Amino acid sequence: MRVPKTGILREELGVESEALQCLRGIRPQILGPVSGGELVSRQQVYWLVGTVLAIIALGGLVLLWPPGTPADSSNQLGAALLGATIVALALLVFEYLLSTQMREIDNNNSLAARKRDLQREEAEEVLERQRRERIDKWVLQFMASFQQDLRRIDLSGRDMSGLYLGACNFLRANLKGTNLSGANLSGAYLAWAYLSEATLKGADLGDADLAGAGLEGADLSGANLCGTNLTRADLSGVKLAGARYDRRTVWPEGFQPHDNGAVSLQE
Repeated sequence: MRVPKTGILREELGVESEALQCLRGIRPQILGPVSGGELVSRQQVYWLVGTVLAIIALGGLVLLWPPGTPADSSNQLGAALLGATIVALALLVFEYLLSTQMREIDNNNSLAARKRDLQREEAEEVLERQRRERIDKWVLQFMASFQQDLRRIDLSGRDMSGLYLGACNFLRANLKGTNLSGANLSGAYLAWAYLSEATLKGADLGDADLAGAGLEGADLSGANLCGTNLTRADLSGVKLAGARYDRRTVWPEGFQPHDNGAVSLQE
């Protein structure tokens, strides 16, 4: 029985529309967000759809085979199936590439956002640390101004740079690693104070008493040591480049300041 051409066209159009409807129904699952509760991953959905389309294309090829035979409903249906699946596969590949690129863009944007957040947090931490250090220095300056007796106080590792600490009593105080750069310690009493690895660059130690102080590894570069008492002080590893002293300065027995970079104001 011969099938009318109009019937064949309806069948072809029906097959194509069913294939496209099937693809449209799967598209939201492919491009939409994949929740953690789904059993199949995005890649598995692509493989599943691709496999189904490949089977449909194989069926169309079987109906179309062998090529060159007279046109009938079977090979026309095969041609329609093969054409529809080729179009659907092309769309599937396009959507796969597009979704992959969009995921890469989203990942890059997410990484950039996390990096910006981390940089902002680090900047906020630096600002907060600097604010705390300024407040700490104000408190130390206030304390030194009203209470000059600071014997045995523990100020190790603190930032006291640029503070006025003249006439303060730091007897046996712990100032290990303390930053005293540019501090005014003129006339201060620092006997037996622990100043190991402290920074005293450019500090004013004129007429200060550092008898027996531990200055191992301390940096006194450019400091004023005129009239400073360093009797029995431990100066092992001390840096004295550009430090100034005069004949009133008292050095530990056998210590040669000139050989360690100190400059005499009498020369």
